[in-house]
Amino acid sequence: MGKEMTPKERLEHAWNFQEPDRVPIEMNIMAEAVQDLRSAKVRELMEKYVDCFSGWAPDWGWFGMPYTSETKEIENRPGEYKRIQHIVHTPVGDFDASHYYPISTIDYAWEKHYIRSPDDLKRLRDAPYYPLSVDVSSYHAQVERVGERGLVVVNVPNPFGVLVRATSRKDFFSWLILERTLMHDVFSVLFDHMVKKLEYLLPLLKARYFFSSGQELTLPPWMSPEMFEEYVTTYDSKIYGLIRKYGGKTRIHCHGNAMEYLERFLEIGIDGIEPCEPPPQGDVILKEAKRRVGDRMLLCGNIPSQNFRFTPPDETEELVKQAIRDAASGGGFILRTTGGDAGTWMASNLEHQLAHCERLIEAGIKYGKYPISL
Repeated sequence: MGKEMTPKERLEHAWNFQEPDRVPIEMNIMAEAVQDLRSAKVRELMEKYVDCFSGWAPDWGWFGMPYTSETKEIENRPGEYKRIQHIVHTPVGDFDASHYYPISTIDYAWEKHYIRSPDDLKRLRDAPYYPLSVDVSSYHAQVERVGERGLVVVNVPNPFGVLVRATSRKDFFSWLILERTLMHDVFSVLFDHMVKKLEYLLPLLKARYFFSSGQELTLPPWMSPEMFEEYVTTYDSKIYGLIRKYGGKTRIHCHGNAMEYLERFLEIGIDGIEPCEPPPQGDVILKEAKRRVGDRMLLCGNIPSQNFRFTPPDETEELVKQAIRDAASGGGFILRTTGGDAGTWMASNLEHQLAHCERLIEAGIKYGKYPISL
């Protein structure tokens, strides 16, 4: 039996498509759950077995611009909800949004988005380029601080993902058709500005691992394959191809129907994907994904934590076993949940969900030792 690897070694082996000592296990739980005494066993298992990524980023600005921000309380109904206005001050004027925060959940609803009209888009289009100013010593300090306990990744915003989340879905996807020229003008500016910042940053950092998101809103049912080629392939390859040119690898966060886009993501310059959601939340069949791209793309998933509230922990163990059987051989696989924070929402049955987290880690250790023999 070989020596036990550190989390950093384990993650690097997996992403380099080599078999580590065991399948890496990635998990985090909500901050509120961490403070809850019922999570003691999960926290102990995570401390001992979980292999973590640690994100670092420079100040990318707000759509690349320097900015200041403030919040104002619009309304407060104790025991019911709050309404908050968020204001961003930029060189091309102010942008504001408002959110509705019900007391029953930590989540919120948009009442007003930052980008609400073609005139707002034109302000983004006409904004000048602001060079990136960064002290990369903070990156190297984080690498030193994390050490062998994990892998530091550089978070790179995707302009498509940033813009779609700052805009109502109705407006954004309508504008892709009705304001096609303007949208291309905006994306050309935003992506070109990001490329310039990366051309400055990448030689300084000499980083190998990167993280990005936003692609889940480029897939069906949001966009057709033709629109994907027009609005994603054209622009995303500028960012991820550049990172790859400097020897880096990029993993993306992408829920939904990604199965038929895995090869295209690879061609664009993307080297890893999470959370590889299976049906019905997504359409990724892990065994088939492994066959298609598993020797070139890091696959991370695919245990559906959305189901933890109403399924027994025994089912999670079987799903872990199946995922390892389908995707672990040859490396290139990380075991994780498909939902953020492993489904540990405080408003639900936390104790039951923590039991699923415990079983996931225990099953990953039980079945995930290399060579895989399931």
